[in-house]
Amino acid sequence: MKTMKFWLHACLLLAVSAWGCTRPDEGPFAIVMLPDTQKYSEAHPAQFHAQTEWICRNVHKENIVFVTHIGDIINKGAKDMPQWTVADEAMSRLDGVVPWAVAIGNHDYDQSGDANGVAETFVRHFGPQRFQKYAWFGGASANGLNSYQLFRAGGSDFIFLHLEGDIPDEAIAWATDVLRRHPDRAAIVSTHIYLRGREGIGRKPRRGFRKGGNSGEEVFDKLIRVNPQIFMVLCGHEGRTVEYRQISINDAGGQVLEVLADYQKRSHGGDGWLRIMRFEPAEGVIRVRTYSPTLDQFETDEDSEFTLPLALPVRNE
Repeated sequence: MKTMKFWLHACLLLAVSAWGCTRPDEGPFAIVMLPDTQKYSEAHPAQFHAQTEWICRNVHKENIVFVTHIGDIINKGAKDMPQWTVADEAMSRLDGVVPWAVAIGNHDYDQSGDANGVAETFVRHFGPQRFQKYAWFGGASANGLNSYQLFRAGGSDFIFLHLEGDIPDEAIAWATDVLRRHPDRAAIVSTHIYLRGREGIGRKPRRGFRKGGNSGEEVFDKLIRVNPQIFMVLCGHEGRTVEYRQISINDAGGQVLEVLADYQKRSHGGDGWLRIMRFEPAEGVIRVRTYSPTLDQFETDEDSEFTLPLALPVRNE
């Protein structure tokens, strides 16, 4: 019995440490990006579980302050409920360990691929009610498909927006209002559909799955470029592109870092590749690495391991 009590006490101490009570507020920190996991939920659950297990084991070592899922967390909407069970179990591992959120993808709607339809299953599993108990959760739009999170790291305050794909005007208006209510926070946006990244095209020139939605170019013009708080946009969806990045300039002359990753067309639905973005404020850089927990390998080509400039639009040290 004493051994069991000691083991439980040790586990609690580790959990508290991972949650951030001993995490330094200053210095380098990491944000982990989970691209499209739809094939994991459908047919390769071990890949998904390996990703979140690795995050939990390394949350303190890497100083991971946030995990963002880029969308398409499952593949076949509401008609294949076991996929939702896989996704829920994999992501639940992060609960109470590190702040996290999911941007809804087109496959996450009840009718897979139909972003004009309902998303009751997504909201039931990953809607605002799941996160309301956490201090870092800021709130959500009325339909539960757009949310924001608040955290502090590296001496700065951040706001993370997770927005629908082909972001409709009402979601853009909601996000704009959220930003105006948090003017002293540097902003990151995760949205499933934004960049194309091939055939000479950066941002998507046409909307993909939503009537009345906005293309990547329109999202940039209506939301990103006119809100200088936003310094980074993360997206997925483009399995044929796999990896892409570009830097744009907003109306205030600041840089916007735009990054795409989607490994779903690789073996085993993506081989577990995830992105580790290490922010180093003192050096003014973000060092991006691409890692697979199942292969225990880093991908080191120039599209997978690279450095981005970091010049936060808001500093409040």
